[in-house]
Amino acid sequence: MNPKISVIVPVYNQSKILNECLGNLVHQTLIPSLPIEVIVINDASTDDSISVIRQCQSQFPEIIQVIDSSENMGPGGARNLGIEAARGQYIGFVDSDDLAEPSMYEKLYHAAVQTGYDIIDCGYYRQENDLAIVHTADEQTGFLDDKKRMELIVSGGYLFSKLYRKELFQDLKLRFRSNVILEDADFLTYLFATATSIGNVKEILYFYRNQPASASKILQTDKYYYNIFEAMKNIYDKTFCLPNYHGIQPAIEYELLQMYSYGVNICIKAHLNHETRSLIQMLNNLAELKKKTVHGGYDNPYVQAKISPLDIQIMQLNDQDPLLLLRSVP
Repeated sequence: MNPKISVIVPVYNQSKILNECLGNLVHQTLIPSLPIEVIVINDASTDDSISVIRQCQSQFPEIIQVIDSSENMGPGGARNLGIEAARGQYIGFVDSDDLAEPSMYEKLYHAAVQTGYDIIDCGYYRQENDLAIVHTADEQTGFLDDKKRMELIVSGGYLFSKLYRKELFQDLKLRFRSNVILEDADFLTYLFATATSIGNVKEILYFYRNQPASASKILQTDKYYYNIFEAMKNIYDKTFCLPNYHGIQPAIEYELLQMYSYGVNICIKAHLNHETRSLIQMLNNLAELKKKTVHGGYDNPYVQAKISPLDIQIMQLNDQDPLLLLRSVP
């Protein structure tokens, strides 16, 4: 029997805690009445992760599927391998250092079947700051118009809390960039801009642990700057050509300006740390990219509501003269 759900788990050097993640997945409550496959991608780990994965597969061969990649592609590239291999009617994503509550996929699947929606979202617990969050509010659910799309784009959210209809992935733009962080930024923005419908399950069903060594915690100036720059480019490139772009433009440009602010501030931090690098050129490049991708102003209502006046001031100063910006920093 083909699985109803394919859960994709990219793994890189998580041998010490991987059993917890996989244990919750092989014991999902929809098994065996609603079969599930767990596609585990070993992303060229250098620790003992593949042994842990193989051991789990030997115990649950009908559930665990293994892709052992000899090339490290980052979580995005590894997920792409899983998407191509997935046989389920729906696809979910779990990070290897997190936990899916054992009833998560049963509840999401039943909501998807009952509503017929493209995406079902649920709540998650964020360990780092002790928060329980449901990003998709009731007023954003149902069939999507531009207003709902903008609210979803602005509210953000995460890849892992959702179940996706597999047919969505026939659109090849719904793939992840390899060997980067922030690889889900353009993915989710494009998804919210193009999907037909979304629903929610208002329960906390995912435990987000955000380990200190995870890819999203890598904050070296050059790498973080590069990833912000590339995320901005890809968000714009994927959405600007959409027929409904002008209807969702304020939300897209808010997201671009949020990224722009992060990039400018990482350069300021490097300046304060007396790092020797081409910060003026980096700031100039950001300003040029912002000019190409953001056609509205800082009076954007989402920007005014969600970005601090100080950060807006900093961005405006960088727009004018990056050298003057750095000189103004104490």
